[in-house]
Amino acid sequence: METLRRILSASMTLEIGFLGAGHMGHAILEGGLAAGLWTPPSVLVVDHEAPRRARASDAGCVVNEQAGSLRDVPVLVCCVRPQDFPAAAAAICPSQGQLVISVMAGVESQTIAAAFGAGTRVIRAMPNAPAAIGHGMTAIARGIGATQDDAAYADRIFAGVGCTVQVDESAMCAVTAVSGSGPAWVYLLADAIRLEAIALGLTQDTADTLIRGTVEGAAAMLASSESSPAELCDAVTTPGGTTEAGLAAMRAAGLVEAVRAGVAAACRRGEELAEK
Repeated sequence: METLRRILSASMTLEIGFLGAGHMGHAILEGGLAAGLWTPPSVLVVDHEAPRRARASDAGCVVNEQAGSLRDVPVLVCCVRPQDFPAAAAAICPSQGQLVISVMAGVESQTIAAAFGAGTRVIRAMPNAPAAIGHGMTAIARGIGATQDDAAYADRIFAGVGCTVQVDESAMCAVTAVSGSGPAWVYLLADAIRLEAIALGLTQDTADTLIRGTVEGAAAMLASSESSPAELCDAVTTPGGTTEAGLAAMRAAGLVEAVRAGVAAACRRGEELAEK
């Protein structure tokens, strides 16, 4: 089947190509297909892992394992690991005027444009893990050569997997630390609460149910309210009550400072990756 698709692809008009079809790449692909941005036969998916190609093939997309097959697609979504990018870019050598939409952390648009050559237009995007279930948060930045129309097109793509926000490229390291890595900060806090819940005598199943429901409800309130997180925190804190006692202990233990230090460290690491 894969060989047949490669043969047929020569007679098809490809609208977009995906370099990499892991969790994020496949989520973006599925979101675009569901939104009707492309038809499956107009999408070329390249990945070195056969199961990933098979998944895209089952969706009706054209598949290939050679990066060079992406040379003439007008739009390329780059979803590979940053360390794999230089070799892939060298293999593609695209025609002039290609729009490259990158979700690679720490790889600046000027690096991408230099690797692909003159005329390349670059959009950088930073989605996060919940994109896999349609609840992602994606920041989109216009890079080298990109137009407002390019940014609007990228916005439509990532709207298929959640919410979007437009930022300057200079903010991408901060974005990566806040929303790109952000789900991990939430999971760490949830796990800490879970561990203490079990230590207090709750069963694991009960603790998990309580925490999952609490995080989901708190996130829904935060999303639907015009109040700030600090204001929402105050609203559920009764003077002299249990929440106030807990917050006081957390603050005394340095929770706020620890979280801020973690976000800052993630941002610095993104800047370090950008310098390589």
